[in-house]
Amino acid sequence: MTALALDPAALPTYGHTVRDDIDQLHADFLDLAQRTARLAAVLDRGDYSAAGGRVRAAVGHVWRAAEDLHAAFHHAPPRCAGPDASLARLCGRRMRYLAARVAKKGE
Repeated sequence: MTALALDPAALPTYGHTVRDDIDQLHADFLDLAQRTARLAAVLDRGDYSAAGGRVRAAVGHVWRAAEDLHAAFHHAPPRCAGPDASLARLCGRRMRYLAARVAKKGE
């Protein structure tokens, strides 16, 4: 497998683009996990059961990757922040998010 060469100019900018790209990748990975699980169910029969087991293992990898992307979405800079956003602003956003989650759990 070859390493991908990324052009810094091609990287997404802050704001909507970064979060939207992460969100779209998350949706793509969830779709891939579902499609892969259906393929594994088909391959689990007869002579192809070994292939089905390998494909089923891939489902777990793709699912974990989707979870990682979901976590990345929550750690990405806010849509309104630019590359010059202060650390206090980013941390304040994160603390408000965590406080809201704790409050929801208490309900």
